[in-house]
Amino acid sequence: MNTYVKKIMVALILSSVCLISLSFVRNVTFAKDIDKIEHEYDTTVGVYGINTENGKEYKHNANERFAFASTYKAIASGILLNNYSQVDLNKKVQINQADIVANSPVTEQHIGKTMSLKALIKASMLKSDNTANNKIIEELGGATGLKHELELLGDYVSAPQRLEPELNYFDPHSTADTTTPQAAATTLKHILTSNENNKSNVALLKQTMIENETGDTLIKAGVPKSYTVGDKSGQGLTYATRNDLAFIYPKNQTKPIILAIYSKQDQKDGKPNDKVISDSAKAVIKHLK
Repeated sequence: MNTYVKKIMVALILSSVCLISLSFVRNVTFAKDIDKIEHEYDTTVGVYGINTENGKEYKHNANERFAFASTYKAIASGILLNNYSQVDLNKKVQINQADIVANSPVTEQHIGKTMSLKALIKASMLKSDNTANNKIIEELGGATGLKHELELLGDYVSAPQRLEPELNYFDPHSTADTTTPQAAATTLKHILTSNENNKSNVALLKQTMIENETGDTLIKAGVPKSYTVGDKSGQGLTYATRNDLAFIYPKNQTKPIILAIYSKQDQKDGKPNDKVISDSAKAVIKHLK
C-alpha cells in the first residue's frame, strides 16, 4: 500500500471518528436538556421526533409506555379518513342520550339527531369531543378493530382497550390504552406521508390538526412562530399524563417533522403541566433541523 493511499485511509478514519464524536456530543447535550426538564418538573418525559425531509431523528424514553389519552383521536380519525372515501364520510350516525360521555360539547347538541362521520371527525379533532371519538372508534370496530387497524400500519405496540372517558385512566401496571412516543409518531407519519393514502382526506386531517386550539400551550408554544404546526393534545386523569402529537413544517420546508412528546409522574394524583411539553419541544426542535 503506497503512502498516498495510506494518507487517504487515515483521513477517512479520522473523519468518521469526528462525525461519531459530534453525534455523541449532540445526543449527550440533548439528553441533558431533557434530563433537566424531567428534574425541574419531577416528570418522566418521552420524546420521539423525525424530520422526514433529512432523516434526522431524536429519542428520549422513546420506547417507554405512556397513556395515549386524546392524542389518539388523531390516529383514529386518520385511520378512518384513510379507509373511507369522501362519499363514505357522509354516512349518518345516530346520536343518543346514552352515547353522551363527559367532555362532548358538540355531540351533546345533537342528541336525538344524526351527525356525519366527517362532522364527528371535526368534533373530535377541533373540540376533543369524547363521544365523537367513541363513535369513530365504533365505526372502526371498537377498540379491537382499532388495534387491528394499527397492526395493519405496522404498529404492534399501541394497545387500545377502552373507550372514552375510561381510556384516560392510566395504570402503570397495565398496558391498556398506552403507546410509546416512537410508535405514536411512526403511525402518524404513515398516515400523513404514505403515498397510498387519500390526499384529500389527509389534507382534511392536517387542517383539523392545524386549526385545533387545545394544544396552543404545548408543542406549538415551544417552536418558532414561523413554523406551521398541527397537533392533537392529550391529558389523562391519573399520573399527570400530558401529551402532544404533532407534525411541524419549518419555514421553507416541504416535508414535515413528526414529533411526539408524552409525560407522566409517579404520583397517581400528580398534576399535569403544559410547560413540560413546550419546554421539551423547544429543546428538541433545534436538533431536528
